Amino acid sequence: MAEVQQLRVQEAVDAMVKSVERENTRKVQGLMFRCSANCCEDTQASMQQVHQCIESCHAPLAQAQALVTSELERFQDRLRLPYP
Repeated sequence: MAEVQQLRVQEAVDAMVKSVERENTRKVQGLMFRCSANCCEDTQASMQQVHQCIESCHAPLAQAQALVTSELERFQDRLRLPYP
């Protein structure tokens, strides 16, 4: 019985992660890649400036991924807590 419930929870989590990736993360990734490409097209910028520009383009995606990871970890921690 517990295995069935565990499987249902895992399937629900997997579906939620896929949905977040499809509906949110991909959009942020697209913005990041377009932003990075624009950085590289600036022929007047130094190599360091281009690198800093690309890093700033990557920051929103890194923050979003960190948030999703943190929330999933918190959810897993709550599942591990014993019932009162």
